[in-house]
Amino acid sequence: MKTVTRVMAVVVVLALALTAVGCSKKNSAVAKVNGEAITSEVFEAYATYAVKQNPGLTTATAGDPELVKYRRLVLDSLINSELIRQAAKEEGASFGATDVDAKLEEIKASYPDEATFNSMIESSGMSMDLVRRTVEDNLYYEYLYDAVAPASDVTTEQVTAYYEENKAQFDQEATADLQHILFDAADKATADSVLKEIKAGADFAEMAKKYSKDTGSAANGGDLGSAPYSKYVTGFKEAAEALKVGEVSGLVESELGWHIIKKTAETPASTSKLEDVASLIRDTLAQNGRDAKFDEYLTAKKEAAKIEILDKELAAVGDQTTGQ
Repeated sequence: MKTVTRVMAVVVVLALALTAVGCSKKNSAVAKVNGEAITSEVFEAYATYAVKQNPGLTTATAGDPELVKYRRLVLDSLINSELIRQAAKEEGASFGATDVDAKLEEIKASYPDEATFNSMIESSGMSMDLVRRTVEDNLYYEYLYDAVAPASDVTTEQVTAYYEENKAQFDQEATADLQHILFDAADKATADSVLKEIKAGADFAEMAKKYSKDTGSAANGGDLGSAPYSKYVTGFKEAAEALKVGEVSGLVESELGWHIIKKTAETPASTSKLEDVASLIRDTLAQNGRDAKFDEYLTAKKEAAKIEILDKELAAVGDQTTGQ
């Protein structure tokens, strides 16, 4: 939970615009959470930023039903953020500028230099004031998460049961190392001529470099690397699966054109053994348990809270995080 990656994820997901920025509206309350106001200034800053990140809404006009629903979703996320902040303080949390500075330094350390970090902030459209507030919110989130959702022991029986019930998750597809030469769909004659040369002993890689229209692999002798068969298009996939290691196909037609395929290696499909994935399963179950505890806690807090939606348009939509 306390990694730089987690910090930046929450910076993006939580209150992305909880900051005082210029706004022509009066700074009235859009909503109140246990008496604490979410102002129109804060809400509009957040909503404007969030809508810009949603390509489907950038041309929507005021009153558009989908836009109103999205704006309500924005408000609901701010309400949750305020609930978390309040609950964390009840649990004893208190963070100030020094704490935010320390966390920012931790985040900056994951970038090559401060200029790169500042460039990232600028390109995101977030101000440093916004970043500081979201980092502070994240500190409260982490504190509360650790306080109310401590890790529980996961038993060997639970790990085994999960493995047996979810074996498909641990299936690994067969993979193959392939080379190919691609020809245009209208150039079957050249494809047939090259195939005859290869069958007569011509070097496959050299022919790929000379003739293949797949610029991504031609320079490497047509090498496609190792990948599951499911990666490939219909026609190519079936032909590749049918080849033996070391074998060269006939002409294979796909939506891309004509191919000549050579299989150089293959790894059969398999299922990971329990002992190889037990640690991963244990971590997954532990994290799922913590998340469930936190969700239950926050749901109870929200049900007990006095939440007032003062904007009539947004109040008419209903909570978009619960569907109520």
